Amino acid sequence: MLSATGCSVLDPNRILTRTSVAPPIPVTPVPMPEDNFRQAAIDFVWTTVNERYYDPKLNGVDWKAVRTKYEPQLLNTKTDDEFWELLDKMTGELKDSHTRIHSPKLVQQQRNNESHSLGLGFIELDDTIVVTSVHPQSDAWWAGVRVGMTIRAIEGEAALPLYRKLVAESRNTSTPWARARGAVRKINAGDIGSEVSMEFVRSDGASLDVRMKRRKFAALPDFTPRVLPSGFGYIRFSNFLGNLQSGIVAEIEKMKDTPGMIIDLRNNGGGLGDMSANLLSRFFKDKQTGMKTLTRSGKPISIFFYPLTRMEEEIDGIGDKAYTKPVVVLTNESSASAAEIFSSMMKESKRATLIGQRTCGCLLGYFGLADVPGGAQMAYSEIGFVTKTGGRVEGDGVIPDIEVKMTREDYLLNRDRVLERAVALLTEKTAPDSKPPPT
Repeated sequence: MLSATGCSVLDPNRILTRTSVAPPIPVTPVPMPEDNFRQAAIDFVWTTVNERYYDPKLNGVDWKAVRTKYEPQLLNTKTDDEFWELLDKMTGELKDSHTRIHSPKLVQQQRNNESHSLGLGFIELDDTIVVTSVHPQSDAWWAGVRVGMTIRAIEGEAALPLYRKLVAESRNTSTPWARARGAVRKINAGDIGSEVSMEFVRSDGASLDVRMKRRKFAALPDFTPRVLPSGFGYIRFSNFLGNLQSGIVAEIEKMKDTPGMIIDLRNNGGGLGDMSANLLSRFFKDKQTGMKTLTRSGKPISIFFYPLTRMEEEIDGIGDKAYTKPVVVLTNESSASAAEIFSSMMKESKRATLIGQRTCGCLLGYFGLADVPGGAQMAYSEIGFVTKTGGRVEGDGVIPDIEVKMTREDYLLNRDRVLERAVALLTEKTAPDSKPPPT
């Protein structure tokens, strides 16, 4: 067994003591006694950020003042749920998309690959709250709620002002559009069996009143590959997790003869930076310069003296096996983290055209979740990124080459205007009289 001193030398960032987002064996967190864990959790979170955050200036935040503001409130919260939510809000003062607290309940859900929610997706669009997705196993679906409907009221309260109020109250993060997701989670998430009433409005103006329960849903990775009727390859996947990588690589190889390819990263929440680099390599013949990384020490992060990061990343091309035909990448405001590494690299290398909406602006890196006293876990940013051209994605997002916004009518008609534009562009690029794309 390594001594404490040995561990600090061989594993200075304490990576070995952390877990991945979803360990394979479910373990129920065991809270510390009520009179101990809250102060211990506050101390752990504050000290970890203060000593290990990638930016020694802590994004310009007075971290001592943050503790002074939040500690009395945290110690006086009435329930554990309130405590963990407020502690997460404290980390939000950094305006950082990745530094956050996962409550013991959320930790357990993630370990079991599940979510507890109403199963609804919705956004504010043209001063209304528009339903953008409905889980087919949710009460809402079986009550007749469909994409494109609007939400008029929640528990008898007007939906739009309630939603805006929850956005304003939610934890801060890197961008306003990322912050809006906190309001969606606040309405959606909760204990299994807890009920919510909503009034929906159909396209013809008729009302639909629904009382629905929160249920348990499997949170499994989504992967959809196919050759479209147009002949172009199409690959969509929900995150950059290692268990998807081999399948995606195999599909890219299968589609090597297609005249163009669409990589759909809309709603892709990110994941492993290494997987992003590996997939990027499939589209380049030669080695490419990647993003520069920022660390607390100004040196690569290492374990057992082996560097886990480089100060300037490189993308290894795969020579003649690379897919070199035209590529389009689809993004929206929920394309985050590793999805932003991929889309930024493809755009700045002029290897792909980006179509859709600006990405999340949520690009920092961490090496797993640290256990927090009380059964929670903590992610904290250990790596920052600078793009090839010297810009920052965190806080700004990757701006598409061609912006295409969805309308409520698109949702009602189940029309994918973004995909349509991608197919049209590839058709132009692959026409007989078009110029060859850059490789």
